[in-house]
Amino acid sequence: MSLFFRSICSSSGGNCLALWSEQTRLLIDCGLSSMKRTRQALNLLFGEKANIDSVLLTHNHSDHISYYPLRVLEEYGHTIRIHDDCVSQLKDKHFNGYGFKNLNIQPFKNKKFSVGEFSIKPFEVNHNPYYPTYGFLINYQDKKVIIATDFNEWESVFDNFIDADFIFVESNHDLELLTQYYNPNSQFHLPNPQTGNLLLNAVENSKKSPSTIMLGHISDQRNKRGIARRETVSVFEQAGKQIDFELLTAPLKDCSELIQIG
Repeated sequence: MSLFFRSICSSSGGNCLALWSEQTRLLIDCGLSSMKRTRQALNLLFGEKANIDSVLLTHNHSDHISYYPLRVLEEYGHTIRIHDDCVSQLKDKHFNGYGFKNLNIQPFKNKKFSVGEFSIKPFEVNHNPYYPTYGFLINYQDKKVIIATDFNEWESVFDNFIDADFIFVESNHDLELLTQYYNPNSQFHLPNPQTGNLLLNAVENSKKSPSTIMLGHISDQRNKRGIARRETVSVFEQAGKQIDFELLTAPLKDCSELIQIG
C-alpha cells in the first residue's frame, strides 16, 4: 500500500504539510494566510471540501495555525488534534471571540494515538518556552515517517529519527545571513549546520538510510533553499559519508513535488 507526502507551504510565513495513504489523510499544521487560501490549498490537494481524517497541530504559533484556517477547518468538519497543554492557548490566541461551537478538538497527551491506519507518537521539542511544541513519529505498516520543525536542539529527540523511511525536518537559517538580518526569534530554530549534524547522526545510527529527506521551515530572509541543501551536503562530505537518499528542499510558499514513501 502506498504512502504519500506533500508540503503545501513551509517557511517562517506559513506551514502546512500533508501525509496520506489510500484510506487515511492527515494534515500537519494549517498555517495558511486566509480562508480563501486555505480552501484553495485543501481542495486542490484532496478535492472539494477535502476529506481529511485529522489535522495535527505542532504548536500555536500563527505560521502553523490561526483564526482563518480554523474557520475553514470548522466549516469542513475536520478534527483538530493538539496537545492537551495547548488547548487553552489555542482558544486564547486564535479564537478572536468567535465561538467555534462546531470545531472538533481532540487533545492528545504524551503517548501514542491512532488516526485511521496511522499510529502517531508525539514527542516534545525544545522551542519557544511559551509555546509547547511537538514533532510526530508516524508509523504506517512497515513505514516510519518523522515530521519535526520549530526546535533549536536535536540531541534530546535524536532517537526518534533512527531508521526512518522519510524525514521532514527544519533547516531554518544560515548563520552568515543571520548576522546580516538578525532576528532574536532565530534562537528558537535549528540552523543549517545543526540540521546537517542531526541527519548525519541519524543515518549513521540507522540500519538503512531514509528513502527521502526534505528540508523545510526555511527562513525567507535568513536562508535559501540552495544554501540549506548545500550545508547538509557539506556536513556529510566532511564526515566522508555518502548521501544515498534523495535530499529535497520544500518550497516556501508553494506545493512541493509529490513524494511516494517506500
